[in-house]
Amino acid sequence: MNPYIQVLLADVFLAGVFVLQKKYQKLAGTSLRAGLLYNTMMGIVGILAYLFINQFEIHVTGVSIVLATAYNITCLMYIFAGFKIMERGNMAHYTLFLMSGGMTIPYVWGVIFLDEPLTWMRTLGLILIVAAIIFSNSGGKRPDKKTMLLCIATFFLNGVVSVLSKTHQIHPVSAIVSSADFAFWVMVSKAVCCLAILLILAQKRKTEDAEVVPEKFPIKAMILVVIFAGVMDALTFMLQLNGATQLPASVLYPLITGGSIILSTLGGVLVYREKLSGRQWAGIIICFAGTLLFL
Repeated sequence: MNPYIQVLLADVFLAGVFVLQKKYQKLAGTSLRAGLLYNTMMGIVGILAYLFINQFEIHVTGVSIVLATAYNITCLMYIFAGFKIMERGNMAHYTLFLMSGGMTIPYVWGVIFLDEPLTWMRTLGLILIVAAIIFSNSGGKRPDKKTMLLCIATFFLNGVVSVLSKTHQIHPVSAIVSSADFAFWVMVSKAVCCLAILLILAQKRKTEDAEVVPEKFPIKAMILVVIFAGVMDALTFMLQLNGATQLPASVLYPLITGGSIILSTLGGVLVYREKLSGRQWAGIIICFAGTLLFL
């Protein structure tokens, strides 16, 4: 399949994941426990999805396990940073730095370390996408020093996540461990790490205060949402990994970021009837223009 079509499909599925994640948050809230439960269940659904895709035959190497674990630890670090940022009421700043880092770091890394071509059109496209993110999220309260440090950390951590996945796909080990194999081990690491943290938090809660009433979740509805989100997330990740074997990092991740911004925003408008400001509509148009420059 054409790699650009794979990226487009990945963006469509990723937008679906964002829409369903919002539905999950409406059901379970945005607490740390709710977030960890979501990622645990997403990991389990991903494990089952990749087992099916691989026809229950999974390959593994030490390099793949190390990179998959590093990938998830890095993800958890920016997730925790995100919770701290959002506690201070700065969701827009979190989104800004998360998305900007997810494409800027691998773009620069690809140009410097992988000898990928530096073209004026792609550089302009990157600048336009970053400008669109900044413009759409500007106008709010300026973050304090601690929040800004967390935002900067989020920028680099999400960029490192992209670099790690690309590293596996260009490593000789990828001849043994396919995209679906690596994605399986990423999901195993996600489920194990998040479940372990959930158990630690539960034990800590019991130790600190035995009378604390645990949060109650609508489990059946949550499971249904997570199943659909997990399948789409699994397809998204595998398509991204396939794209990483065929497209330069300096092209793939800006396309993923730009496309997901556009489609997830439109998904919120269509599904949740969200109203966008003139600034946000302008940001989408700028982002679309920047994304086209990578094609």
